[in-house]
Amino acid sequence: MNFLTIIDSIVILFILMGVGYASYKSGIITRDGAHGLSSFLVNITLPSLIIVSMQIPLSSETFGRTMEMFAIAIIYYILSFAFAFTVPKYLTESDLEKGVYSFMLVFSNLGFMGIPVTAAIFGNGAVFYTSLVMLPFGILAFSVGILMLRPDMGRYFDPKLFLNSGIIASITGLIFFFTGFHIPAPFIDVLEILGSLTTPLAMVVTGSLLATMPASSMFKDFRIYAMTLFRLVIIPAVLYLILNPFVSDRLLLGIIVILAGMPVAANAVLLAEEYNVDSTAASKGVFISTLLCIFTIPLTAYFLL
Repeated sequence: MNFLTIIDSIVILFILMGVGYASYKSGIITRDGAHGLSSFLVNITLPSLIIVSMQIPLSSETFGRTMEMFAIAIIYYILSFAFAFTVPKYLTESDLEKGVYSFMLVFSNLGFMGIPVTAAIFGNGAVFYTSLVMLPFGILAFSVGILMLRPDMGRYFDPKLFLNSGIIASITGLIFFFTGFHIPAPFIDVLEILGSLTTPLAMVVTGSLLATMPASSMFKDFRIYAMTLFRLVIIPAVLYLILNPFVSDRLLLGIIVILAGMPVAANAVLLAEEYNVDSTAASKGVFISTLLCIFTIPLTAYFLL
């Protein structure tokens, strides 16, 4: 296990958050500017990243393992949703706050951290299977995830809710994946460039939103620590206990358990900001869970290996 790779990924995220924090404090980024960046990320760069992440070659040699990984990923998401619909009830009485905590319990930082961390622990062969777990991410985040953040939207159901850029990108990406269609240059190059902006800009936005609150408040919200405990420790532990008797392939089992213990996705901040819910709670969730995963991920990897 390359411990330095894990630390490197986490340090990069904190430096980017620091850039956003300093930019807001110095007036380079305003509150309106942060909201504008969030909209750009949600509607342009994140959909680009979703499509690019689904450009995975599917061969007959890997088909069996691919289907097994899909089945394992489904169990992971079902378990995460089960926690997401129960745990927040004990953390807050506000429906909008419950939605933010629910979103943070389901959606983790699979992209920027998941790929380098699983590669560092299990080798480069883990990258393909990590990407498979990411496939449902876009559709779930831009459908169920939005209804989590804004449950009031579900009470007055509007089909247009699901005609957003994230859903369109996810469906397009899945079609390309199952048909084996590869986007030609220069279009794939443009999508890769736009997609690569998502994580750095998302962390900058997170840092700028953290700058809007007193520094001490980042560490005083016990609800964030409770959510983080589930996000980093309890969900991966329960998932391991469920899957261990049935999954004989230790590589696939190890990958999904490590991914289940990733910190909160920066997308939580972007979508909370886009849909006018508590983006400060999401920012704190990203900050605290990313900080603490420096201890929990190596411990989880040590247990698995």
